[in-house]
Order: sequence, then structure tokens, then C-alpha cells
Amino acid sequence: MDAAWKKQYETGNPRIDFEHRVFLDLVSQFGAEAESDALPDRLRRTATEIFKYADFHFYSEETLMLDVGYPDFDHHHQIHISLLNELRQYIESIIVDSARAIDMSQFLFQWFVGHTVAEDTKLARYVAAASSST
Repeated sequence: MDAAWKKQYETGNPRIDFEHRVFLDLVSQFGAEAESDALPDRLRRTATEIFKYADFHFYSEETLMLDVGYPDFDHHHQIHISLLNELRQYIESIIVDSARAIDMSQFLFQWFVGHTVAEDTKLARYVAAASSST
């Protein structure tokens, strides 16, 4: 899995992009730990850190949405809730079977790329337009 930051992940919003870089770094760290057969406790700890960071980032992003009156807030918020629920399930499955960590790292990376390119780029464009009209 090549979880290196790429230009295509940039939304154009410095705050969102900064937080995305941190998130992707955590996913990359988790993937490396999963592939190196890290101890289950270490995997759970990093997975929990990803969950907590995702929760923080989503709250941050959603506050930005509310600040600019983003019309697709409800849909975007539901996507965030769904990911947090899936993350919770993955973390619980790692407790039982640490081999699931590789599945989780691949899922997170694919989710990140798809969500960033499709949803967060739309949000960043809306924020930029709202900022330039004020």
C-alpha cells in the first residue's frame, strides 16, 4: 500500500489538507505496523489513535461546514458517522484477530482517497467560494 501524500489529495484548503496529512500519516503508520506483525496491543493503540483523530478531524471539518452554511452538511456528516462506526467494528475485530489489521489499513486508505477526492474537494471549493464572496 502506497500511502504517501499525493498532489491529488489536496483540497486547496490549508486546514483540511493539514489535517488530512496527519490522518494519512497515521494510516501509513498503522499499515506498516500491520505488515510487520506488530503486537496486538500496539495495533489496537494505533487503531484507537486513528479513531480519535478521525473523530477530531470530522468535528473540525463539520464546524467549518456549519460556519459557511455548507448545503450538503447532513450527507457529509452521515458519511463521517458511517466511517466512525466501521472503524469501531474494525478495532473490535482486531481484538479478536490481529490479522484483520491489514484489512483495516487497506480499507482506511481506500476510504481516505475516495472521500477526499469526491467529498472534501467539493467542501473546499464551497468554502473558497463562500470566503471570496464575503
